[in-house]
Amino acid sequence: MNHQFLFVSNILGETINKFTSKTIFQTSKWNALADRVEKLLFLTMPIVGILRWSGDIEKAVTGRSKLIWEEARKRNIEMQQAIMFGKPIELYRANIHGKNHFFPSIPIPPHLPQAGYSWLDDKLRLSEELRTAGIPSPRSILVPIFGDNAKIILRELSTPIIVKPKDGSRGRHTTTNIRTEQEFKRALTLGRKISLFLLAQEHLMGSVYRATVVDGKLVGFFRADSPQVMGDGVKNIRELIEEKNKILHERLSPMIVNDDLLSFIERQGYDLESIPGKKMQVNLSAKTGRMYGGYTKEMLPEVHSKMHTIFEKVAKVVNVPVAGFDLIIENPSEDPDSQRWGIIECNSLPFIDLHCFPLEGNPINVAKHVWDLWDKQK
Repeated sequence: MNHQFLFVSNILGETINKFTSKTIFQTSKWNALADRVEKLLFLTMPIVGILRWSGDIEKAVTGRSKLIWEEARKRNIEMQQAIMFGKPIELYRANIHGKNHFFPSIPIPPHLPQAGYSWLDDKLRLSEELRTAGIPSPRSILVPIFGDNAKIILRELSTPIIVKPKDGSRGRHTTTNIRTEQEFKRALTLGRKISLFLLAQEHLMGSVYRATVVDGKLVGFFRADSPQVMGDGVKNIRELIEEKNKILHERLSPMIVNDDLLSFIERQGYDLESIPGKKMQVNLSAKTGRMYGGYTKEMLPEVHSKMHTIFEKVAKVVNVPVAGFDLIIENPSEDPDSQRWGIIECNSLPFIDLHCFPLEGNPINVAKHVWDLWDKQK
């Protein structure tokens, strides 16, 4: 991603959200007007040659959109993608019940509540809303733009902590396992390459999971681990990485030694020449999933029954039809009340394709649950 673009986008997003959240722009009448203007634009842009519609499913921008499209075809729903200035973009239309509907990747029925989408990606507000409702979420503090607050924040949250952009996804410019003022200041420098608005958050231990909720129900629970090596008391970390890359599953990307990896292991007290003890696990990155050489698994059938109840409650707090929640927990198969865990962020446009392509576990077609939302309005 272009850093300058993200930086400006985050500033504009924060400004617009503050302006619209307390004005007429959050009323149902305004939303209806905006919807009509949007549809008018989509009708006129093809006339002047700015935009055209394509039925080529192979041009879908993301795997998420392709799954939605494939499920639409199974239901005989005609779906097309917008091509703007000759380039496919993440905007689609589908003819549903005889009427064209326009959407970015995931189609949400217009009659369902959607006001929550205006704030779900705000990690600070999400944490506050969840904690108020009695749902576990790590304590979070907005980092002041000016002044040296490292010592105060480290003391208030207790180490280790995480610094991340207040809005955004995919762990962009996030620093984990921060324990010192120097590490905190380096994290601020990294984070502010894409955003002025940063969050300091308690560091939870465990695997990262994506809980996808559709229509108030938990429909997918995907585990994603960071790349890691296991010590044998003989080889150093560099050798362990090289050795593991030779036997990685064909669907996993190799682990790459770069500045991110070096910085990450340094905060754990290691470097590439360090020799971990026998059976000592060393995580190599804050990034998780197959693209970084990490393990993935779909775990919905295995999660504790209380998790379903918790996410039904979470769905009522956010009050939107589709959302993906990232959480950290040691073992979701055990009683969550017996563990320290929490929901760390929410994705208003979740990558539902994660649940379709786990390394282990049975795939789940979340696109089916999304399209089922439309059947309920018949």
